[in-house]
Amino acid sequence: MQMVERILEKFAVITAAAVGIYMLAVSMRLGPGVGGDAVIYITSAKNLLAGNGLGLVNPAGDFRLLPYFPPFYPLFLAFFGLLGFSIAKIAGILNIVLFTLTIILIGLWIKRTTKNTVASFLGSLLLACSPILIPAYSWAMSEPLCIFLGTTGLILFDRYLEYHTPRSLIGSAICCGLSFLTRYSAAAYIAMGGIFLLCFQKQELKKRISSAFQFGLISIFPMILWLVYDLQKTATVASRSMMQSTDFNAEMTRFNEQMKSVFLQWLIPDSWIENPVYPAWINEILYVLVILLPLVSLLYGIFRNLRKRSSVPEQWIPRMDNMLLILSGFYFIYWIVIFGVSVMTFPPITIGPRMFTPIHVAFLWLLAILFAWIDMALKKKPYLRVISMILLFGFTAFYGLRAIRIAHQNAIDGLGYHAVRWKESDVVDYLRENVPQDQLIVTNEETALLFLMNRTSWPMHEVYVQEPDPDFYHYETGPVKATDFGRAAFQRGEALLVVFDSFEDQMQGIYGENTKTRISTLLENLQVVFDGDDGTIYQLNQDS
Repeated sequence: MQMVERILEKFAVITAAAVGIYMLAVSMRLGPGVGGDAVIYITSAKNLLAGNGLGLVNPAGDFRLLPYFPPFYPLFLAFFGLLGFSIAKIAGILNIVLFTLTIILIGLWIKRTTKNTVASFLGSLLLACSPILIPAYSWAMSEPLCIFLGTTGLILFDRYLEYHTPRSLIGSAICCGLSFLTRYSAAAYIAMGGIFLLCFQKQELKKRISSAFQFGLISIFPMILWLVYDLQKTATVASRSMMQSTDFNAEMTRFNEQMKSVFLQWLIPDSWIENPVYPAWINEILYVLVILLPLVSLLYGIFRNLRKRSSVPEQWIPRMDNMLLILSGFYFIYWIVIFGVSVMTFPPITIGPRMFTPIHVAFLWLLAILFAWIDMALKKKPYLRVISMILLFGFTAFYGLRAIRIAHQNAIDGLGYHAVRWKESDVVDYLRENVPQDQLIVTNEETALLFLMNRTSWPMHEVYVQEPDPDFYHYETGPVKATDFGRAAFQRGEALLVVFDSFEDQMQGIYGENTKTRISTLLENLQVVFDGDDGTIYQLNQDS
């Protein structure tokens, strides 16, 4: 009987994983999403295999070490490229594999932690149907690898707390360290482990300090090597620098508004945030709930951990306490890390759903454990247990409907530079057929040309300024900044200017209502070489 029960448990989790595989396969029908960041990863991996180093090469032939990101994900891609796989294609396959493994790992660990098969199945299914994770895992980005390594690290950490085996602690440290080497924000996995070992282990202080030191040293050692190398080559960390001055009140307000949108998307469709189909105050309650659930879990986990184990009822499962504390602690540490980076570094990071996928996973994991806790607490009240089960099933079904809609739309439109609109680009087709490979190009979409045509180009600096320029100069005349190599080449008549239709959206955030005036002034007097459906190619007007 136990054998049959175990088979059914595993079958339930594998079924949930199969749902996730199907969702991603549909979502990436036209290929994994490739945008600006993904192009940096993919191109850096290709350049490493070509012997140029892990980074980018500009039109002048100068090499730049991998900017903005730690190196493990492009190294991971390069390994498969070395085996002969197409790096862009293998990125999508790896996402499916990593998503599957993450779902199975968490599902089986929920079962082991809670002894509740329903919680295990629904927790796995929530992950597989998440309308936040399906889009994130559909792009050729580092989050899937980061989350898988971090999840493995958390599970090994929980195993260490149960058995106190050094290999579990070392394994956890290695996985958390590699997750950190994949995304800088994954430092939260390491911080959570160190704090837990110092504050909540049932050992004498000397032993706790020793364990925390070993865990921290093993975890950060790979990153130390990378940072030393990065600083030697670039004099910055991740091509970022500290802001000279910060208005913390303003930054806190900005961050809170962005976080509110992100957290609400965990529960409701994006369209309901601005235009809810119910009273608007309900969204405020939902936002508080997303914060309150992990906070209550954290406080309860601390309370249970500090109590003597002798006072714990026999039917209680202490490992539930550990996981509540681990997951909720990680949730808030990650939030603090992102807030610190957001308000103190330049260029600013993008605050969006993808940035918070690691704690979205932790949130759904927590939800499954809390369901198991409620189910156990209501053992003598079967009707309440049924109600709680119906509520979680209903939320899971709602998640599934949202995810299906997203995956279906992605399958129709495509993602990033694999989207239909890019594959049918008039401007890209013209460049392929009529412009020599050695012709210098300046553009507002340099990563698009790099991915679609394997052509390096100079960026238009106008889309990267932080403040609007008071002087509405013409692109062909006026002083040129020392770092604006593309505009200098254009004014010498050596480069073409390729302006895609996305230029207006890029400038909108800088110039607001003056955007159209700024663009028309900038491009005035330029000679049109080609006017396509998605952009225009200009050259210097020889008569001006």
